[in-house]
Amino acid sequence: MTDLRFHAILFGVVLIATYFTWNREISYGQADILRVWDRDSTDVLAIAYQISEVEVRIERRTDQAGDFFWGTETVGGDEPRTTDFPVGGPGRNLVHQLAGLRTVRDLGPLSTEMMTTFGIADSSDRLAVQFRDGQRELVLGDQVYGAEQRYAYEPATGMGHVLPRDIMTPLSNGQEAVRERLVHRFDGEDLARVRVHLGGTVRTMSRLGDTGEWAEPGSPAPDVPFGTFMQRVGQLAIQGFAVRPGPDARVLVRLEYLGSDDEPLGFMELLRDDGREADPYFVLTETTRVPAQAMTFLAVRVDEWLGGVATGGARGGLELSEL
Repeated sequence: MTDLRFHAILFGVVLIATYFTWNREISYGQADILRVWDRDSTDVLAIAYQISEVEVRIERRTDQAGDFFWGTETVGGDEPRTTDFPVGGPGRNLVHQLAGLRTVRDLGPLSTEMMTTFGIADSSDRLAVQFRDGQRELVLGDQVYGAEQRYAYEPATGMGHVLPRDIMTPLSNGQEAVRERLVHRFDGEDLARVRVHLGGTVRTMSRLGDTGEWAEPGSPAPDVPFGTFMQRVGQLAIQGFAVRPGPDARVLVRLEYLGSDDEPLGFMELLRDDGREADPYFVLTETTRVPAQAMTFLAVRVDEWLGGVATGGARGGLELSEL
């Protein structure tokens, strides 16, 4: 009886060890990494991920500022909804990972029986990467039991793979995982001056060292209300890209950020669409490329402080103690 109990416990330990060995995210040394393909991210033109009634696409585009990645997410069957958005840091990292696609496990050539077992045989889910010289496509199968990994099969090679969590999770989460979230990307330490366009006037202010204070050019005296305004502007955040402002939306204020030699670092426009009952504020910056919905309570804090920015006084009798 004791021997039977011992062997039962030993068998359970082996099963648990086997489970965690199969499902763990393996940490590879650079020389040991298993690749489905290995290309440079500069060769990637587009990525398409399609499951059920959701399609996420990331493509390389170019404008006067250079190359960038743009995303679209289409959700729904009969009446699909499409959201287009700039791709942020996590999305660019995903492009880099898909350029040199790592596999958690090389399953080798898949038989018909294996393809059925792994949920690949009848799957319509796809992941495709368009390179400059051609496309690589994977058929996505079931999720690995107990792990955020998926079985995959490349028809062109007949090989099966297990794709890692750090690839599958952002793809599954769609635009919320890969969209731009930063209002600006320039280093705040490089900011020396700001030019504010407001109500037909232009006001240029200089930053006083690293104190976070601002003053008229050449003046050592900080302008406290303007410093409060800049602090509030710096807190603006992107809510999303699902909605665009209407044609009657107006620009409340435009800021141009300048370096020590007056070189442009970036810009920001705060817009308000009075035709919207809720969430009427939008921001347009060098990173968004299109107006993005702003978090309303943060945008209101900027809006209520605009009256004194052009003249240098606080708006509406607000006292500094109310900040």
